[in-house]
Amino acid sequence: MKLLRGVYEGPQSYGILRVAASIRGVHTLLRALPGETYFRTLYGAHERTGEMAPVTLSPLREGHDSSMAPGNLARDLSSVVRRHPKTEIVILVRSEASLLSGETIPITTLPEVEGTGRPPELVTFSWEQPGMRETEAAELALEDLIQSRMRDRPERSPYPTVNVFGPPIFGPGAAAEYAEAERLLDMVGVEVNARVPLGANTGDLGRLPRAWANVLLYREVGESATLYLQDEFGMPRVTTPMIGAAGTGAALRAVGELCQLDPKSVQRTIWAELARTAKLPWYARLEPPETFQDRRVAIFGDFTYPLGLGYALAREVGLEVTACGTYLTHLERDFLFHAHTFTEGAFVEDDPDEVAARIEAAKPDLVVGTHLEEDVADSLGVPFLPLCPPVADNPFVGRPLMGYAGSSVLADDLDHALQDNRTESAGEAGIEWTNGALQEAAEVPLFLRGRARRLAEEHARRRGSDEVTRQIFLESRF
Repeated sequence: MKLLRGVYEGPQSYGILRVAASIRGVHTLLRALPGETYFRTLYGAHERTGEMAPVTLSPLREGHDSSMAPGNLARDLSSVVRRHPKTEIVILVRSEASLLSGETIPITTLPEVEGTGRPPELVTFSWEQPGMRETEAAELALEDLIQSRMRDRPERSPYPTVNVFGPPIFGPGAAAEYAEAERLLDMVGVEVNARVPLGANTGDLGRLPRAWANVLLYREVGESATLYLQDEFGMPRVTTPMIGAAGTGAALRAVGELCQLDPKSVQRTIWAELARTAKLPWYARLEPPETFQDRRVAIFGDFTYPLGLGYALAREVGLEVTACGTYLTHLERDFLFHAHTFTEGAFVEDDPDEVAARIEAAKPDLVVGTHLEEDVADSLGVPFLPLCPPVADNPFVGRPLMGYAGSSVLADDLDHALQDNRTESAGEAGIEWTNGALQEAAEVPLFLRGRARRLAEEHARRRGSDEVTRQIFLESRF
C-alpha cells in the first residue's frame, strides 16, 4: 500500500454526477454508502445559486424490504419521480462500494408523471466497473445520454449553426469558456445550436443533429459523443484547442470552412480580435528578449489545457517546454502524439510523487499545472500558475483561458510569473554532490526535494564550498 498526498481524479460515479448535474431536466439516484453525499456540498459551494444538487442518495444498507426508510432501490426510484415531477431523465449511478458489493439492479418501471401521462426515461450504464476514473466515466455517460435522446433525426438548420462541447460542471472557469467561444462564433456569423453539457437541457440533446458541425472545446468529455454524432449523422468536428491566438484562429477558420463562410470575412474577424483583444502575441513581441530567453517551463494537467498551453508557450511565446504531462492514462497514446510536436519531455503519470520527480528533473523556471504541483514549484523556488484542472481556486468571477480573451488572461499571468524574483531553477550547475549528501537527499519527500537541494547549495556557497557534503546538507535543513 502506498499513501498518496493527493489524487487528480475522483471515482467514476463523480464524473457521471458532474455530467448529469450540468444538464437541466436530469436527476441522478446515487446508490452508495450513507457517507458518500459530498457531491451536494461541492455543488452548493461552486454554483452559489441556492438550488439543491439534482442528486438523491439511495443508501446501500442491510435491512428488510418492509422498512420504509431509504435503501430499497425500486422504491427510491419511484420516490425521485414523485418528488421531482419536472425530471425527464432519471440516471441510476452506483458508487465503488455498490459495484463491489455485487448488487444486481432490479428491472423497474418508473411511475407516470402527472400532467404528462408518461414516466421519465431511466438510464443505467452497463459499463460501470470498479476502478474506472472520473473523466473516462463522464465521457461515456455523455455519449449514452445523447444516444438515449436520439429518436428521430431533425432537419439541419437552414443557417450555419454548431454545437459547442465543453467542460462539465465544476470545471474551472467553465461558464466563461463557453461564453468566450460563443462570442467568437457569433462574430464570424455562426449561431450556437446547443452547448453541451453545461447549460443544455434534455431537449437540446435530441436537437444536436440540427447543427452543421461540432466544436470540441474539451476533448476529455466530448470526444465519444462527437464521434458518435459523426458516425451516425455525418457531423464533422473541429478539435483544435481554442487556447492561444494561433489555436483560436485555426479553430475559427475550420468552423468557417465547415459552415461555408466567406474566408476573407472570417480572416477579417480574426485580425480585428488580434488587434483589440488578444494580448499574447503583442506581449511575446514587445517584451524584452531576455524575458523568454533560456526560460524553461513544465506543464502538467488533464489533456486539452496542457496541450493547448504547451503549444502556445512554445510556438507563440518562445519558452522551452522541458516537460508536458497528463494524468489521464486512458488517453496516453493521443496525448504523447500531440505533445511530441512541441516537447521531447512528454509523459503520462497519475502518481503525484512521480509527477513531482519528473518536474524536478526538468529543472523548469516556471511550473504550470494543477493545485498539486504548487508544492513542487515552491520547493524548486520557481513561479507557479494553476491553469490546469483540477484547481483548488474557485473565484467568484470566472476567467476564460480559451479564445482571444483567454490569451489576454494567459499573457497577464505570464507577465506576473516571469517578472517574479524567484527565477533560480533547482540543481544549478557548478555545485557537486557527494554520495553521502545524495543519500540524505533521497530521504526527503519528492515534492520537497527540490527545495532541500536548493537550500543545501545556497548553504555550500555561503561556506565557500564547491560541493555539498552530508554535513552541509544536514546543516542547511536546521
